[in-house]
Amino acid sequence: MSSQRFSAKSTSRTELSSEFRPYLSEASYGEDGVELLLPAQLQRQLMDERRQKAIEREQARSERSAAAMAVVSRPAAAAGAPQSTPQGTSQGTLESESAFTQAFERGVARRDRRRHHPVLAAREVLRVAARVGTMREKDYAKRDLELIEKIKARGALRAVVNPAFSPKSWAQALARLSSMHPHFQVVTDLVAAAVARSVHSKAPLSVPPLHLWGEPGVGKTQYANDLAAALGTPVRRHSMENAQTTALLLGTERHWSTASPGLVFDQLVFGDAANPVVLIDELDKAPRGAQYDPFAPLHSLLEPATATRVRDASLDIEFDASLVIYIATSNNPGHVPAPLRSRFREFEILPPRGEQALQVARAVVAATVLRQAVPGFALPPAGLAHQLAHLTPREIGQAVQDAVGHALEASRFQLSLADFPADLLGVETARSVLH
Repeated sequence: MSSQRFSAKSTSRTELSSEFRPYLSEASYGEDGVELLLPAQLQRQLMDERRQKAIEREQARSERSAAAMAVVSRPAAAAGAPQSTPQGTSQGTLESESAFTQAFERGVARRDRRRHHPVLAAREVLRVAARVGTMREKDYAKRDLELIEKIKARGALRAVVNPAFSPKSWAQALARLSSMHPHFQVVTDLVAAAVARSVHSKAPLSVPPLHLWGEPGVGKTQYANDLAAALGTPVRRHSMENAQTTALLLGTERHWSTASPGLVFDQLVFGDAANPVVLIDELDKAPRGAQYDPFAPLHSLLEPATATRVRDASLDIEFDASLVIYIATSNNPGHVPAPLRSRFREFEILPPRGEQALQVARAVVAATVLRQAVPGFALPPAGLAHQLAHLTPREIGQAVQDAVGHALEASRFQLSLADFPADLLGVETARSVLH
């Protein structure tokens, strides 16, 4: 008998059940309030299909769980650890987890704390792997297993970068940093003190979060990059100007199909250094009134008590970010929440004046010409700095970059005053060629 639909208002359940009892099973209701009565044979078929799908889902979860355990077991096998008993027994699982922990955290207990730091614990990887085994969404499970594979290959330890390990090179880097950025000297001195403290305390290098604020163009971002280069550690920039969510720093929430780890987790777990520089640019320009608070991740990342156990949303995994070096920049610190500002060492950076301005101009002019990487192009004479010293470091760099292009258009491999707009130049503009 074919399925029929009856109005719940015109026909009662009792009457229908009596009339169609030989053919119909228990009735169900649709969202529109109409009672749907299915043939018993069809309902049995649907129930069988549901049972089969449930069995298939359970088999898929079991397979993912086995795959997750295989992921965390392979490092132990590769390292020569004893093979575990079959995973079907709890003893086998315990042995497999123990072998993975030993392999993943190899060297952690015996490490030199000044040179190596564990950024991730084996128990967290095991916890994530166990959760992946219970996930229903195959695509999400596949993505997480791929990330676990990458994490497993990296192990727990990362190098602690410290320029004090090469005293001569560090002294040269400090001198160069002071020469190029004399108006940042108080910041350079603080970092140099932190390096010295790490040597005598035999502790890993730890630099407090820095907030550099001042008018645009004074060289805050360039200084942060040059400081990272002097320390010998990688730098990753994050602009707060377009930060609509918390995702970029601590990962995308798992319910999004495009979920991915945040840049802090990425730098630490998939990078080589336990203390990279994270440059938080335009701190004062974070959007306000958004659904998500872009400042929220910074409260835990910048606080020493919580930085050892921050959580990335993508994998829902805890990691240690306590040695990351944070450098924030802003133009107007009044637009930054006071609780967040209290976590930084703040420095107002004023435009260079007098001899400092000449010193900065010389450094910026030479560095800009070298960055153009034009073979055979002559380094500019010192006199050019006097013509440009009244500009901000950013303006000097932009002017010199344009001037190099104008010189090359004229088939010249040296700068001429004619390569600069007249309104940018200071005194002594009568000569057309710099000597």
